[in-house]
Amino acid sequence: MKQWLFYMILALGILGGCATHSQKIKGDQVYLYLKDTSSQTAFFACSLDGFQHHPLTRHTENIWFVNLPAAHEFTYFYIRDGQPFLPDCVYKEKDDFGSENCIFTPDL
Repeated sequence: MKQWLFYMILALGILGGCATHSQKIKGDQVYLYLKDTSSQTAFFACSLDGFQHHPLTRHTENIWFVNLPAAHEFTYFYIRDGQPFLPDCVYKEKDDFGSENCIFTPDL
């Protein structure tokens, strides 16, 4: 059921025009997907390493991804064409700069 729901959400994002985001846990890794039809570059930053910028891998023409260990909670955001981007995410927290970060929680 979870896998079906994931693919349904991903398909809805692919058909839409704005940037969308999804995640999938595979074994001990979490895969974070960013569907974005307009960006030329995409990076990922998270609390696991002090928010260093890591280039996302292009999965398809419009879908980027990154995978990380799924054992620990972390906060994160994306950078699209040099601009911070926070997708719709269920759990968020305020950061020290007046913005927000998404929260990944392995238990959910």
